[in-house]
This record gives sequence, structure tokens and C-alpha cells, in this order.
Amino acid sequence: MGRYNVNGMATTLDPDDRRQAKTTERRLLAYLHPHRRTIIAGLFCSAGVAALTTAINVGIKLTVDAMTDAQVTQLNLVCLVVVGVFIIKGLLAYGQTYFLSLAAQHVATRLRQEIYNHLQSLSLSFYNKRRTGSIMSTITGDLPVIQNATMTIRDIVAAPLQIVASFSLLFYTSWRLTLVAVFVVPLMGYTISRIGKRIRKISDLVQLRLADISAIAEETLAGIRIIKSFATENHEIQRFSTENEQTLDAVIKGVRQSARLRPIIEFLGAFGIALVIFLAGNEVIRNAQLEHMGLPRESNMTLGGLGMFVVVLQTLARAVGDLGSINTTRQQALAAAQRIFNEVLDQRSEVQERPDAVAMPRLHGRVRFENVGFRYGDGPAVLEGIDFDVEPGEVVALVGHSGAGKSTLVDLIPRFYDVTQGRILIDGIDVRDVRLDTLRRQIGIVPQETWLFAGALRDNIAYGRRDASDAEIERAAYSANAYFIDGMPDRFDTVVGERGVRLSGGERQRIAIARAILMDPRLLILDEATSSLDASSEALVQEALEKLMKGRTTIVIAHRLSTILGADRILVLDHGRIVESGTHAGLLAENGLYAHLYARQFRPDQVG
Repeated sequence: MGRYNVNGMATTLDPDDRRQAKTTERRLLAYLHPHRRTIIAGLFCSAGVAALTTAINVGIKLTVDAMTDAQVTQLNLVCLVVVGVFIIKGLLAYGQTYFLSLAAQHVATRLRQEIYNHLQSLSLSFYNKRRTGSIMSTITGDLPVIQNATMTIRDIVAAPLQIVASFSLLFYTSWRLTLVAVFVVPLMGYTISRIGKRIRKISDLVQLRLADISAIAEETLAGIRIIKSFATENHEIQRFSTENEQTLDAVIKGVRQSARLRPIIEFLGAFGIALVIFLAGNEVIRNAQLEHMGLPRESNMTLGGLGMFVVVLQTLARAVGDLGSINTTRQQALAAAQRIFNEVLDQRSEVQERPDAVAMPRLHGRVRFENVGFRYGDGPAVLEGIDFDVEPGEVVALVGHSGAGKSTLVDLIPRFYDVTQGRILIDGIDVRDVRLDTLRRQIGIVPQETWLFAGALRDNIAYGRRDASDAEIERAAYSANAYFIDGMPDRFDTVVGERGVRLSGGERQRIAIARAILMDPRLLILDEATSSLDASSEALVQEALEKLMKGRTTIVIAHRLSTILGADRILVLDHGRIVESGTHAGLLAENGLYAHLYARQFRPDQVG
């Protein structure tokens, strides 16, 4: 990393930082390449604006000299030309804004789409390590920074062109005065470079703070019911306030650095201008005195020339200041782009589809685990030595203490994660040898907590089969005992609200079952959907599940043992291993872990 001073400001960038910045810049430029014609058109307009600004400065000299010499005809002509120049300049200014804004919007849209597409391709392990708010901040916070930087491209051409044109005009007017005035330019360049590096570091910190704020806001809004249930509003307000104040501190540091830049540049420019006015003013006065005495002038400096010289110096100072703004915006954009690339686009899914992967044939439903082991990253083993078979149409229940590995085990079947040892076969085919979409579309999953999207009931039921007809959707709903839909004002077109907030828990579960029925899978994974329902809702959901399970291979995660008494086989997990296997009656007779779990639920007074 760069070195820091006592205020925590970066003072230099080490070679690794510079290399990364150059790499990031090249990647950003690649996004501009498809829009090069639009950008060139915008830059052409920017060049025109810069050239006409110089022409207007010349017009100032001609106007003042015409008035001084009482040349009415020349004055009228100059005024007409200036009006025409301003009209053309206005049209070119419109063109530069339009074309460059168009390019900026296209770049932002493409980046936004790439981020979203890539997020969809990443495995669950990526999301397990990150907060949703931090990911959202990348889209809503970092992208606008890059979009704003694209708009400053106009200054990349306009500012240097303005500087060259201004220098040329100054030298033409008085090369001696020009040398006196521009000695401050190296000081300006040094200031721009030094402050720009600090701004980049601070910008990175600000965006990280904003990501934390987004994460806290997302968490609290998602858990608002819990917050109100425990009356912890003040705690959450304090937590947000602390993060907000830290963000403010970081922003103020950035503002302080940005605010310092232009005044310093303008002060240096003003110093040069004051020096020019002093020297050139004395020169004009001296020439006037000589003319009054009938003597020849010592130089070509006129009152109009002095006025133009001062205005051109101001134009030059603004152009140099614009270069400083470009550098500031560039540093901010590089910091934002590095976060986008490093934290999202350069992340690789831990579940990769093989190049020679084939389509999964229509399932029969035979599942085999062969010496399966799994761990999250470099953590301890979560599953070890898992061996079992499930025959087509068989119902197998997974039982065990919380943290025994039940959910992880079923997550391996649709390849939400990949095994770290052994293999999983479906109908004799290793799940890693088939395309993910063809595998997952044949596995029906009913989770314990159903996620519904903020759309119509019809769209939520058909989420896994967008081509389903209205008749198929309705049959699936009624098969899932979702008759409550008929009592809603808009029936299947009823909007359920964010996460299905307008439905009860039992109603949401029946919608999830309807989804699975509509997919008609041969393999089902059920994370017991009745554990948090009232008796009436539980009966309806249980009946719907029994319809869904009929004739299908089903693996059930059991939280309440009463729901899996009729399972063909029960596997008992403990610390990531299968320690017991059998029917309900057989496992009770063994008087092992299953019998202990059963006793805790049904005969707690007998558990020691």
C-alpha cells in the first residue's frame, strides 16, 4: 500500500498500486471502445468549444482596441462576429454534452448488466461471505462514480487544447510576459498530482463506508418485524448513526482535499495574473506617454491586448483547474472500478460447469452418495464419509441436531456447493458431469422459509416454468390446497407484496408447493415446511406435500419427527456423519440418538 502521513492520508502509491491502477484504467477504456464514434463526436464538439473560446478572447482585444481608436465600423463587425461565434459555441456545447452523456449512459448500463449477470452466476458461497447491502452499494454507489467520470472525457481534449491555444495566443501577444506569467504552471501540476492521489484513497474509504451503511439499512428493513418485536429501534438507530458519522468523517476528508485543489490553483493563477497586470499595465502606460510625446512605442502592447492577455490567463488557469478536476474524478473512478472488478466481476464461482458437460436426461430419481465429504473453504469438515442410496420413489428423512449437516447435505445434490471428497450420482451420472440448468430444473425444492417475489400470485407459482398456461398454474395451485386464492379480489393476479408479506406463512408454503408441482420433478428436496405453522395451516400444507411426494424420490429434512414417521428410511446425522439408518420403529428399538431425539420431542419428562 502507499505511505500515509499522520492524518492517515496517502502520500505516494507503491508500484503494485500503480500497476493495478493502470490495469483498471485499461479495463475501463475497453468499455468505451464500442462507443468510440459517439465519443469522438463529443470530443470534436469539445474541441470546437475550446477553439471558439479562444476566438472570443481575440474578439475582446479587437473590441477594446476598436473603442480606443474610435473605429465604429470595426466595432460593429466585431460585435456581429462575436454573436455568431457564441451561437456556434452553444450548438457545439449541446453536442458535447449530448454525445458524451450518451456514451456514459451506455457504459453504465453495460457495466450494471454485467454485474447483475455475474452475480447470478456466482455460487452460494460468494453470498455467504458478503452482506447484501455491500453488494448493492457496488451497483448504486460505485457505478455512478464511473458514469460521472465518463462525462469528464470532454475535458481530456478540451482542457489540453485550451491550454495550447491559450499559450499560443499569449506568446503571440507578448512572449516576455508569457514567460513571467506561466512560471506557476509546474506548481499547479505538482499540486494536482499530489492531492489527486490522496483523493483516490479517501474515495475508496468513502465507498466502503457507504457499503456498510447500505448493508445495515438492508438488514434492518428486512428484519423490521424482529426489531419492533424486541423494541430495539434505539439500538439500531445508534448502530446506524455510528456508521453514518464515520462515513461523514470520511466524506469530509475527501471534501477537504477536493475543496483545497481549485483555490490553490486559482491563487497561483491569480498571482500570475496580478504580476502580468502590473508589468503589462506599466507597459501600456509607458506606450501612451511615448505616443503623447510623439515618440515611437516600445512594444505592441495595447489596452485591448492587456485585456485579452488577462482573460486568456484566466482561461488558462481554468483549463489547468479542469485538468485537476479530471485527475480527481479519475482517481475516484479508479477506486470505484477496482471495487467493482475485485469484489464482483473478478470473483469466480466455486461451482464451475465443465466444458464437456452434457444435458441431464429425464430423471428416474435414483440418488447415490459415495464417500462424500464437504467443508466450507478452509474450515473444518462439515460432512465426512457420507454413503447411502435412495431408490426411485423412496422417501428418505434426514434427522439430527442443529448443525449436524442436514441442510449442507441436500445443498450438494443440486450443486449449490461441490463436494470436496467423493461424488454424488443421480441415475448413475455424476452431477458434476451435467449442465447445471438441466440438473436443477428437474429437482423440486420446497424450503422451510418460502421466498416470494413482489409480483402476482400467478407469476410466483410459474417462477420455475415461465411458459406454463393459466390452466396449468391453477391446477398446480389447487393441488397444493391453495384455494385461498379464490377468495382474493384479483385471484391469481393478486400482488403479494415484497417477500409475500400479504400472505400468511401457510399460504406462502402452499405457493411454494404449487411451484414444485408445476415443475413436475422426479426428485424432491423438502426442508420441512410445517415446523412454524398453526394446526389448521399445517394440516393443509401436509396434505399438499403428500400429494407432491407421491411417486417421487423425496429427501426430507425433518425438524419435527412427527412429520416423517411414515418415511421409508430415516438417516440420523451427528457431527457430519451418518450414525444411524432405518425405519422409525427400528431406530426406536435401537435406543440410540434417534430414540433420544424422539423422546425429547414427545416424552421430555423421560429425558435425563
